[in-house]
Formats: sequence, structure tokens, C-alpha cells
Amino acid sequence: MKALALHLGHNATAAIMDDGAILGVLSQEKIDGIKNSAAFPIGAAQALCDQAGWTLSDVDNVVLSSRQIYRPDAFATITDRKRRYYSTNPLVAAARWLERGVGRLIPAPFDSARAHLRRRQLAAGDAYVTECLRAAGLDRKMVMRFDHHLCHARAAYHCYPTPKDAAVLVFTLDGEGDGISATVSKVTPDGIWTRLAETPAHDSLGWIYSATTRFLGMRILEHEYKVMGLAPYAKHYYRETYDRLFAPALDLAGDSLTFRAPFHTAHFYDYLAENAVGERFDNLAAAVQHLVEERVTQWVERAIAQTGIRRIATGGGVFMNVKLNKKLQELPAVERIEFMPSAGDESLPIGALYELAARQSVPVQPLRDLYLGVAYSDADLERFIAAEQLGARYHVTRVDGIEVRVADLLAEGEIVARFAGRAEWGARSLGNRAILAHPSRMESFYTVNDQIKARDFWMPFAPTVLDSFAGIYLKDYDPARTDASYMITAFAVTPEAAPKLRAAMHQGDMTVRPQVLRREANPEYYALIARFAERTGVGALLNTSLNLHGQPLVATPAQALYTFANSGLRNLALGPFLIRKN
Repeated sequence: MKALALHLGHNATAAIMDDGAILGVLSQEKIDGIKNSAAFPIGAAQALCDQAGWTLSDVDNVVLSSRQIYRPDAFATITDRKRRYYSTNPLVAAARWLERGVGRLIPAPFDSARAHLRRRQLAAGDAYVTECLRAAGLDRKMVMRFDHHLCHARAAYHCYPTPKDAAVLVFTLDGEGDGISATVSKVTPDGIWTRLAETPAHDSLGWIYSATTRFLGMRILEHEYKVMGLAPYAKHYYRETYDRLFAPALDLAGDSLTFRAPFHTAHFYDYLAENAVGERFDNLAAAVQHLVEERVTQWVERAIAQTGIRRIATGGGVFMNVKLNKKLQELPAVERIEFMPSAGDESLPIGALYELAARQSVPVQPLRDLYLGVAYSDADLERFIAAEQLGARYHVTRVDGIEVRVADLLAEGEIVARFAGRAEWGARSLGNRAILAHPSRMESFYTVNDQIKARDFWMPFAPTVLDSFAGIYLKDYDPARTDASYMITAFAVTPEAAPKLRAAMHQGDMTVRPQVLRREANPEYYALIARFAERTGVGALLNTSLNLHGQPLVATPAQALYTFANSGLRNLALGPFLIRKN
């Protein structure tokens, strides 16, 4: 049974499945080159079908990964970095002021107005879906919609190949989806799912974090990672900011597993504008990070105490926060924790396909790895090089055993972009669309940051660490407790690792967000790092995504060439071809 799942909205994504196995996942941003593109992902769907040898007409089922869907133009008004939060229309401003004040005492009229607006937006979204499916020729397929948080939960539960021989608690947490911002579910070994709790969207921890991101002058649903990266630089006096502004803003409701805020969290930006002007930006970052860590660890510990279940899985955009995940994996009550590798809405189609398989009683297969995008053959790359006449602009050499050559360049202090195999799915570079550098040399950090990525000075890079070195470099590393294959959690570094990973770790708190690499996951990349280790004694590389700042991780040779040509990169390993600037 061939199935196609679509996430429509922020970072629109397509995924395909056949007989319970995920064959490919691709976000539309990789097709149109627009970061977090919300365009209908028909281009991504078509590319996946081409990769699998399908056509769209071969698809039996189409699944949408949310019940409530908005038009991209309506969604864009939420995320537009240039949009003023306060309306210049005095009537709108007055209505917002009344809602924040009078609405707390008599909320019904304001809730009714908000519900009316949402109904209109959702009706427009339904019309948009119908229009797009018809244009793609998919309107005659069996089309289903699944609950947003159920898709997050299914993706988290099924993605790892660990035995499901004990009950698991599945936590989902994001801004909102289908009117919900958080859920807790119990899954028994025989596959019975029970939702234990859910938090409505108006009590959203995710929106509090995003509103703080916007208040700090950054783009919501994109730059939250910058707030997380900034937080460790704050001094201890951020606690006063936390106690005064953030601690009262959200808590667990009584003895329940739901969150509760004293006001609608959609107004948290207003709350900051009224109470946080003049606060240091690093204090605000540290305070909101502390809120997330405190509330979520309390939530998880309470659920474990109430159920006695110590294996957990997590999904939803808040769990992209690797410092939060570090706290969770260190909880004594946790026996094993599995973080959905790229837990934002780009994971929803994966969960939707797993839910479809469950409903059809088809055994599901976990993800073997995240190399789920499009691949290019050596012949494809050779034709691309010829068509672009790269030999006239650059020094182009076909290299047998190019991994050895790249490793040697890295050992000599060069920085190399690597384009190989199938593209990674998700937010992280996992070596196939990567910029690689020596992790012990701070020159690597400054060169990549200043001449290639143009990132904020406080943001760290991350390492790929060979599994044979993980126990040496990562404090308290235990693969039986946490899988660290996908840069989705963090560890403190050991004293031995600190000088070896200094360019690939967070300078504010001496932590790393590692990709622990097993040979079977990516043999060629593993061989490259093994060769580097032979030359240098360092079993890791600095690995950051192959893209320019503000652009998606590249997927195609053309995108790789654009990044190479428009940055300080001097070396590009394009399949077996080494391209060097003269």
C-alpha cells in the first residue's frame, strides 16, 4: 500500500511509505530554497516519488497531518519578522487592550470573537487544501486527516528500533496544533494508546518561548535556537528576571499533567512589552530557557510518578531544545528516553504515515537513519559539472577514495563542504550536506562563522563523534539510556574532550550537541572521520549544515554550488569530485 503524507503550514513537508516502511521525507524548502517554506509541498512529493520510482498516480492514500489547516498567506502574518505586533489601527489596539483586561474577567465575548475568526480562517484553509489537491491530481485519492499531536506522538514512538516490550509515556509539546499545545499518552506493549492529558493552546509553553524570541528581535518558529544558545552566557542574576516575569506565567495545574497560564499565552508578547522593557537580553533568554527546563522536567517527573512508566519518548517543536533534552535524559526517574530526531512540524508526515499503517494493521518499520532525501549519481554530478562549465572557473578533479582526500585536507586545517549520498531529512546536518572542519582549532570556528555562515557570535557549532570515541568525549554517555545519533540532545564534555572539541562546543557552558556516528549508518562518512582520527588523534569533526545563513540546508547540486560560490568556502567535495577555488 503506497501512501503519501503531507504537512501543510510552517516548513511544509512530504513523506512516502510503502508496506509500513518510510521511504523518503522531504521539506518543500529544499525544493524552492525558501527557509521553512509553507508552500503546498507538491514539489517535495514529486521528488520523493521520482526517487522511489513512483508517480503520483501510484499513490493509494493521501494523509494530512493536522485536522485544522490554514492558508500559507494567513500563516505568514504570524511569522513575518517585519510585522508589527501592535496594530496601528486604534480600534484594533483598543480591542486588544480590552481583551487583556476585561477579557480576563468576562472572557466569553472575546473567546467568541476569536472562535469566529478561527472558523473563517479554517474554512479558507479547507478551500486551499481542496484546490491544491485538485491541482496535483490527488483529489480522487482517499484523503484522510489525522490529529496534529497524535502525529507528533506516533513519530516519536516509532522512529527508533528499540524493542517495544514495555509501556512507554509519549510527550508532545509545541506552540499549538489542532487547538492543543501539549499531550501525554501511554502506549502499552500490545500497542494500545491512551491519551492521559492534553493542554489547550491558550496555555502554551511553546508560544511563551516564541513570544520571547520575537521580543528579543528575532523571528519566531525559526530563531528559538538562538535564544537557547544565548541563555548560557547570562549570569546568575537572571533568576530575578525569571522569578518576577516567567515563573508566574505558566505552571502545572494542581496535580494534573496539564499546563495552565493566568492569561492567554497568545498575549505573552504584550505581557513582556508591559513588564520587560529594559531587561538585559541575555537575562530574558536565560529566564525563558529556565522556565522551559523547570516546567517540562516537573511535567515528566510527575507523569512517571503517577504511572510508574520510566521509558519515555518526546515529539513536537519544543523538544528541538537540546538543553531541555539534556535535563530530561539526566533525570534519575528516566530509564530510557527517545527524542524524535527532528521534532518540529517537519516530523508530522512521518507520524501520519505510522498512524495510517496502524489503522490498516500494517506492521511498521522504524527509521534506519535520516538520509531520506534525494540522491544524485556520479553520472548526474558529472553532467552537472559539465553543464555549469565548472572546470573553467575552478580546479575540478575526480578523486578515487575521496573520503581519504577530504580527511587529509581537514587534518591540514582546510574547511571542506561535503555533498554525498541521499540528503538528510530534518534540521541538522548529518554529514551528507555538511561543512566540515577540524574541531580542535578555533580558526575553524571563526572562519566558518565569519566567512561562510555569518552567524551570531554566541552560537556554537556541533561535532560528529565516532561511536568508538563517544564514551571518551561525552560525560555520562550511555547509549542504552539515550540515542545520540541525530544532534537532538546535549552532553557536557569530558576534560579530555575539551581541547579536542573546542571549536565544536558551546563556549558558554562547555556542552556539545553531538551526532554520534555508527559505521552502519553512513559507512563513507565514518571512514572519512576514521581517517581523520588516524592523522590527528581526534575522533570527531566540526559539522555544520551546508547552507548560507537564513537559507535551507542544501539538497541539490545547484544549491551546493550556489553556497560554494557565494561564501568563503574553498573546497567542495561533490560526490567523487573535488572542486577547489583557484
